[in-house]
Amino acid sequence: MKKALYFILIYLVLLILGTLLATLLYSLYLNVTNFTAGQPMALFQTGDIIKSFFYISACYAFLIGPVLCYYRIRHPFGAAQTFAYIFIFALTWTVVFPMNYKLKTFVNNNYDFATVEKEQGLTGGYFRKVGDKIYYLVEDYNYDRVTRIIELDTESDQAARYRVVFSDEAFELLKAGKPYKDIIIKSTFEDSSITNFINLKSLVDYGETSFSKGFIAYLCFLSLAFAICSIYGLSSMFDWNLLNVCAIVVSLSAILIFNSLYFSAAFQPVIRQIYKIGFFDFTNRFIQNSFLVFVNTVFGLIITTAGIIKFILKKTAVKKEED
Repeated sequence: MKKALYFILIYLVLLILGTLLATLLYSLYLNVTNFTAGQPMALFQTGDIIKSFFYISACYAFLIGPVLCYYRIRHPFGAAQTFAYIFIFALTWTVVFPMNYKLKTFVNNNYDFATVEKEQGLTGGYFRKVGDKIYYLVEDYNYDRVTRIIELDTESDQAARYRVVFSDEAFELLKAGKPYKDIIIKSTFEDSSITNFINLKSLVDYGETSFSKGFIAYLCFLSLAFAICSIYGLSSMFDWNLLNVCAIVVSLSAILIFNSLYFSAAFQPVIRQIYKIGFFDFTNRFIQNSFLVFVNTVFGLIITTAGIIKFILKKTAVKKEED
């Protein structure tokens, strides 16, 4: 019992200290993405820290299970640990994640992030390139009125043209610079050759949207949580601990990559073709993303069943040795 409580204590320590440290690090990332050339960098701004805290807290729910599995590989202590893990899983997805979303919604309704972000726009006096065009802002970009710019098309023989950009216009520089505010910063830090197959932000959005839609939608989302939780069954699958670690890493990566790809624009034609088969026509009447729910549930059941079978076989072998 004491070891089970200690296991839960480790979870709480990781929750508090891990969230605080990751929040500070992620806020630095937001500082970089919001930085504009010609402006001093302001570190640890209130808005960035608040957004970082809620995002990291949500990501924590996806990653804490595997972290505890690594601890379990090094320090196994029987069935009490398994029950403690189940309790932690239930606590994370029925209390921590929903409360984080509710608190985030409350803060967003009472803190005007948009106004704070608009206080600092693109700085004038710099050349910025998007594709074949070069832009020069005659003045600082203003979100509340028109901004004067000079635009040059390097692939055209025409001279540079003078134009104004209205505050409500979808300005090319702002679109091309995302997720950074300034395309100069994006071209400095971002490496287009690196492909990120895991998109935790899309998974967090999926969970929060599901929770806001009600019990059934959130229950369907929990199929992803169940798939992640099930990798606990791999923590003692092999006699060599390194293989257990590799199995957890590969399984977690497969779950997160598949779910991330499901919501990616490039994967949507494949998803539409899958739904056209008609296998999910009945379930689609009641739930959304039924194919995703099906895959996550089946994956979780397979891993859980494999873990239970391994546990039974190990207990049987130990009993035979004692006899």
